[in-house]
Amino acid sequence: MQRGLFRNDYLMILGLLIVAGLVIYTSGVLKKDCERDKLCFQSYFQECKTAKLITIKNDNVYSYSVESSFSNSCNLRVRMERIALGADPHFERLLEDKEMYCNIPRDTLAEVDPDNFNTFLDYCSGELKEGLYELVIERMYTLVVKELHGILQQSERALLEKV
Repeated sequence: MQRGLFRNDYLMILGLLIVAGLVIYTSGVLKKDCERDKLCFQSYFQECKTAKLITIKNDNVYSYSVESSFSNSCNLRVRMERIALGADPHFERLLEDKEMYCNIPRDTLAEVDPDNFNTFLDYCSGELKEGLYELVIERMYTLVVKELHGILQQSERALLEKV
């Protein structure tokens, strides 16, 4: 009788270990570490499988992470780990240590290049996206003011020539 109990306990423990393993595997707790291999990360991202990547773009260090998802969208987290050395301190304040979370529809994953923010930024939210937009707005403002200054100078010259 005791031998049967031992066997039942053994089977129950084995069953629980299998279930726990499946839960851990499907939950995305264990991520594929692609290190710096963009092709590895791209292949996991295209299938929306959990993975992580550290990459350098324009001398800035980014980390990417595909999070587990059981919905019709894939969850991507992008974090600016370190701004380029010698960059404007304003950039550092707006971007460094900031993250954005992206909810990308699975049916558009083939069109998304994780290395190009323009392909998925519309699906993101967070401080990193806000910082990027703030920089774009500041640059646009600078260009508009510069152009307006040139137009103003031309107008002044034209008015002075008529007088």
